[in-house]
Amino acid sequence: MKSVVSKSLSLVLSVLSVCLALPALANLQPAAVLDLPAKDKYLLVAEMETGRLYAFEKDNGMRLKKVAEYPISIGKQGYDKRIEGDAKTPIGVYRVTSHLTDAQLDDFYGRAAFPLNYPNAWDRLNGYTGSGIWLHGEPTDKKTRPLRDSDGCIVLSNEDIFKVQKYLDVGYTKVVSVPKVEWKDSNDIARSRSEITQAIDGWRKDWMSKSHNRYLSNYSKAFNDSEKNFAQWDSYKKRVNGSKRFIRVKLSDLGLYAYPGQDNLVMAEFYQDYRSSNFRSKGWKRQLWKKENGEWKIVYERGG
Repeated sequence: MKSVVSKSLSLVLSVLSVCLALPALANLQPAAVLDLPAKDKYLLVAEMETGRLYAFEKDNGMRLKKVAEYPISIGKQGYDKRIEGDAKTPIGVYRVTSHLTDAQLDDFYGRAAFPLNYPNAWDRLNGYTGSGIWLHGEPTDKKTRPLRDSDGCIVLSNEDIFKVQKYLDVGYTKVVSVPKVEWKDSNDIARSRSEITQAIDGWRKDWMSKSHNRYLSNYSKAFNDSEKNFAQWDSYKKRVNGSKRFIRVKLSDLGLYAYPGQDNLVMAEFYQDYRSSNFRSKGWKRQLWKKENGEWKIVYERGG
């Protein structure tokens, strides 16, 4: 009798434990995504180690809900692309740049393809080479597809590439490529989002203050925009900002990504509305922010 009671009690405790864990599990979000621009309804996350592509839908504010999952193949030599021809798939945050249809493609690429913007800013800053990284289908006569089977692209079945298409807004949708998806509590993500958002807003306000020292304090000594290093940026911005009687900056459609494979590096993108006494411009801007000695600093910035 004691044995039966003991087993029943263990079963009840196990069920209770699972039930108590459910809210926590439901609250987990992919750690690489801190915020999505207002325009972006969907996001794709490619998990290299398991060969899975996850589609997430923005739901209830910044919460991401997984809505689909597909098997993929990656580079023959694995992931973390650095060199042209290394047959590896890159790790990072990429944007779908175009859509190539069946009529535009060789059979090797299947029935549809979606080129990505590799190399992106982080890749170029680190001297990574190569090009032509796509999401695409497979040859029509393909019978089997192992995990490592491409020259660096992310490859799906022709049936799945058409299913994925409904989650893609060309020019906007991001594909986040990670070794393995890390999950964080949404409250932790909210705190990280708040911290980097405050840093970005501080930069915006310092820029509008027309205090060059305050403005420049937001930039890392390691800053490089692929054309200017920190000293050159210092000189350039001192001259440009000093010529303004006033500066007004508004930001919208903020996207924030905790960069995969890097510690304390965030990629930010936003739509910037800039107005000064002698110039007006609107357009997208991308920045890379890195935490240095407990403070967020800009290591890269460029419009377009």
